[in-house]
Amino acid sequence: MIPTTLAKADQSFSKVLFADGLKKVWAVPNLRKLVISRFVSNLGNGLAPVAVAFGVLDLPNGNGKSLSLVMAATSLSLVVFSIIGGVVGDRFPRAWLVGGTDILLAFLVIANGIAYVTGSGSVILFTIVGFLSGVLNAIWYPAMSALTSDLADPEILQDSNAATMLSSNIAMILGTAVAGVIVATIGPGWAIIIDGLTFLIAGLLVYSMRSATPAITRSESSSTLSEIKTGWREFSSRKWVFLVVISFSFVVSMERAVYSVLGPLVADEKLGGPKPWSFILATWAVGSVVGVLFAAKVRPRYPIRVAIIAQFPLFLWFYSLGNIRNIFVIALFSFLVGIAFDFFYVLWVTTLQQHIPKESLSKVMAYDVLGSLALAPIGLAIAGPIAEVYGTSVVLNVIAFAFLICLVVPLLSREVRMTESK
Repeated sequence: MIPTTLAKADQSFSKVLFADGLKKVWAVPNLRKLVISRFVSNLGNGLAPVAVAFGVLDLPNGNGKSLSLVMAATSLSLVVFSIIGGVVGDRFPRAWLVGGTDILLAFLVIANGIAYVTGSGSVILFTIVGFLSGVLNAIWYPAMSALTSDLADPEILQDSNAATMLSSNIAMILGTAVAGVIVATIGPGWAIIIDGLTFLIAGLLVYSMRSATPAITRSESSSTLSEIKTGWREFSSRKWVFLVVISFSFVVSMERAVYSVLGPLVADEKLGGPKPWSFILATWAVGSVVGVLFAAKVRPRYPIRVAIIAQFPLFLWFYSLGNIRNIFVIALFSFLVGIAFDFFYVLWVTTLQQHIPKESLSKVMAYDVLGSLALAPIGLAIAGPIAEVYGTSVVLNVIAFAFLICLVVPLLSREVRMTESK
């Protein structure tokens, strides 16, 4: 089943990438490099969730609490340093930042993998590497989110975002499809090393474009504090941005807790281990490709309204993990979540890029990261311990119904519902 799906996805990539608006994206050399770099990097990212989760669980005394600690460390540093990352993203060439952080992250990840393979791996080491990775990602994400707007002409901006996500998601299919096999056969350490090598290759590709993304010209008297304030004004003055980010702070907290902690625990205890979990994540990645293809074609007048309503399948995924033992049913809902999440991402980022001045875009993206991930460290930190007390099913059911509330609340705002695309 998986090989057939992968083959079809791979064929669709080449067909779609050269069709309609996406053909224009591929014709721009720097955008083509960006698309390729995201493909390479996400091959490794497809391995990481399975490799890290089961790597920690396989350590001596590894359990849900250990996994929560490692995942929370990464998320916490990402949240804490995100605003500084946004300021940095508007001060320096974005390709230089994206490429440089990927290269540094590569060495961290490879070192962690080598330590695991040689028998020196530990929860403490995983936690330290996770924390430092979060710091680098706090710089990487705001710059990466704004990088496309530096490289793409406005008329192909949404196509460029879609092409980048399409490339990323096809790579995630491949990575997650083989992750369980690699982890179960040659071990988590080697999967982590491979992940690091993909970061290195991707980083070098993006770094080579640094001259094409000069830093935004700014006043010499502009301090870091004043830039942070400027970013906050741009962020908070748009009610639709503020409300969606606050609501999704709860959504992302729940999704991260399930994806990184509760899901692997369910797989380890009730579904058969890393292979079925890898399959479930692979179907998510396949859905992500469909979501991006859909977003590349659809131009809704009210993109935020449509993007939020499309998130309902996440409820089905949470509920199925807590109550169903049929891997294929869970995988089906995972597929739908993949569609929903990446459809949302393309519409959300494109709308921000259309409404936010370019000189403030990285800072606003940083506030987006801060707000969206503000509660994620808490969710990740408490998911494992609570699941050990009450069981994964109870926790997942509570999360599923809490998610429905978070989905409805932002839609009560007229500004959220009526924000138009440009």
